[in-house]
Amino acid sequence: MKIAVAMSGGVDSAVTAALLKEEGHEIIGITARFLPYNDINDQIYKANVNDAKAIAEKLGFKHIEVDLVDDFYQNVISPFCNEYLRGKTPNPCIICNRYMKFGKLLDIAKNMNCHLIATGHYAIKKNNNERFYISASPDVKRDQSYFLYMISQEQLRYTIFPIGSYSKNEIREIAIQKNIPVKNKPDSQEICFIPDNDYISFIEKNTSNLPPQGQIVDISGKIIGHHNGIYRYTIGQRRGMGISSPVPLYVKEIDPEKNRIIASTKEELNVFGLETANAFDMKMIISGKIKAKIKCRSTQSPFYGTIERHNDRFLVQFDEPQSGISPGQSAVFYDEGNDVLGGGVIEKTF
Repeated sequence: MKIAVAMSGGVDSAVTAALLKEEGHEIIGITARFLPYNDINDQIYKANVNDAKAIAEKLGFKHIEVDLVDDFYQNVISPFCNEYLRGKTPNPCIICNRYMKFGKLLDIAKNMNCHLIATGHYAIKKNNNERFYISASPDVKRDQSYFLYMISQEQLRYTIFPIGSYSKNEIREIAIQKNIPVKNKPDSQEICFIPDNDYISFIEKNTSNLPPQGQIVDISGKIIGHHNGIYRYTIGQRRGMGISSPVPLYVKEIDPEKNRIIASTKEELNVFGLETANAFDMKMIISGKIKAKIKCRSTQSPFYGTIERHNDRFLVQFDEPQSGISPGQSAVFYDEGNDVLGGGVIEKTF
């Protein structure tokens, strides 16, 4: 079978390719250039693509490069900046998976007559004779199922995750056993296009019309301070508020229409539910009311709630109050078997 492997130059995609090659498949490694052209990004890309080429040479398969810089800016970077300017906290990796890795890259793989595309995600692909769906990796710390809930049925049909049932330690061991060139390469941690994790500076450099300063108010509406732009704040934030108060205050809400931050005590941060801006189904078409486990961040321990569909949105009622949930994040639903049921981008909490 002819399989395209999305290759970042890291150990996960390297072992993905090695396992498939060992099974006798014809492999084509694809490394995509996503990041805008500048000296730092050029150095990062050159190092990664050289690693990918070394892996391909070692394992004996073809490797190609593709330029998706403009597509990445349009589909990922620009929406990322715009969402922060709207007072949201977006997750660009989810968008990148849907539109880039399993969108543009999959199209490229199909155009090369590949039967499948494989990635080094820690997630398990399953099917129930009706639908394809994602299940969480047994390596809880590495599980990436949260980032894949937007993948369509058509995209999943042509996608495989060969290392999904492995732990990271096992992948490292395989890389060492096979003497893969990147066996000791460290994992990337930050958002790929913000290597220093300074998203505020990134937004300021990539946005022409930044929002002005505005008010910080308490939950009664009393003005207690001023902010330097709502994009600088996230729900639950305490540091950098610049407010003198006898009790610690946190960002409870960001109001882009009034360009203001609402601050509260920690106890007042709790919310009891959320509404999504859209609705994505995976294991099942969610209808009526269902009970499920919910994650609003990839590293969050799941909590229980009731999900009800309202056309193209989900209304979610939590069993217990939750804090630190931000509009712009995604709410992803799981069943007791840790299969992804669906999810949506959070529009508001209540």
